[in-house]
Amino acid sequence: MIKAVIFDLDGTLANTFDDLRSSIDDMRAAFGMGPISLEQMTSFINASLRGFAEGGLGGERTEEELEKAMKIYVDAYAVHYLEKTCIYEGLPEVLQKLKDGGARLAVYSNKMADYVKKICLKLYGEDTFDILMGPDGITPKPDPMGALIVAGKWGIDPSEIAYVGDSVTDMKTGLAAGMHTIGVSWGFTAREDLAAAGAHYIVDTRPELLELLEKLA
Repeated sequence: MIKAVIFDLDGTLANTFDDLRSSIDDMRAAFGMGPISLEQMTSFINASLRGFAEGGLGGERTEEELEKAMKIYVDAYAVHYLEKTCIYEGLPEVLQKLKDGGARLAVYSNKMADYVKKICLKLYGEDTFDILMGPDGITPKPDPMGALIVAGKWGIDPSEIAYVGDSVTDMKTGLAAGMHTIGVSWGFTAREDLAAAGAHYIVDTRPELLELLEKLA
């Protein structure tokens, strides 16, 4: 029985791709590099801040270069983060129906916590989610620590929680936490990759997601 749902943010609750890409391009420009390709960008789109610096620059980099890149990226994202970021149509209705049914809702992303909060509050308001978290101070996904912290805050067993995300990283996180993993195919990862990562379920539309979660409740 599912009592609560933890959602990823990027590619799951919000299409953040263009703003992430703009920030990566600003970072690359500071190193004399051109715009990043779509293929390169999608290879690390669900990474942590450090992963964005490593993936965005590519190749072997010194710690000093990575620290510089992370700072540039953070400053750039502060400018770009809500320029084009938008909700996936139909999700507000799904979330409201889940809340009306008594489910607890949270967001746990590899994005910096400050931006998880800013984006979710802007797009979904103050009353949708109980918990908004990034990996600040803990090991980022796919380590299950953050997901388990959320479960602990609720006092709900992980086996009674669904983890919903669009990436291989999300599926690994949910599985490691002992949660029901639901992959959504509208994000940044191919359906077959979600299946290969061990997703318990994969949905292609927002109505399918609601139907599945109501069935599991």
